[in-house]
Amino acid sequence: MSEINPEAVIAAAIKPISDLDIPPVLRASIERQSRSLMGLASSLLHAGMDEQGVRTIINQACCSYRDELVSAILALRENHDK
Repeated sequence: MSEINPEAVIAAAIKPISDLDIPPVLRASIERQSRSLMGLASSLLHAGMDEQGVRTIINQACCSYRDELVSAILALRENHDK
């Protein structure tokens, strides 16, 4: 099994998300997503996947989540502005 640090993989992947201007109501969602991604990364590493494979999967998951999060932020702001 590789000696990579799953926390470092998650931190790098989630950075673009954590850099967003996130309403407090969505912060808990980001924390849950981070925990889920940590579990996924750990499981993939434990199953023998190499670091690049883990990074690819985690990055894809983060991109998908970021798109959903941006949509939620825009919807919240639109509702707030009405």
